[in-house]
Amino acid sequence: MRSGSRDDDSDEFNEDGDDDGYIPCPHCGETMLEDADYCPACERWITDGTTNKTRSPVWVMIVAAVLLGLLLTSVLRGF
Repeated sequence: MRSGSRDDDSDEFNEDGDDDGYIPCPHCGETMLEDADYCPACERWITDGTTNKTRSPVWVMIVAAVLLGLLLTSVLRGF
């Protein structure tokens, strides 16, 4: 008789709707913890839309702005 618990060889949720805290990764579909920040299988960040974990560091933006400024200065001066 089943008690509503999850079978060892089944990937389905148990009968009472409890998923034991696991969800499929939205990127690769592998099972992962519901509270995980990233998927251990594909190593991609899981975001809820409020945070951006793939945002470039500030120093990258500063270097890009300086290089763009140097490029524009050299073009305007005619090399």
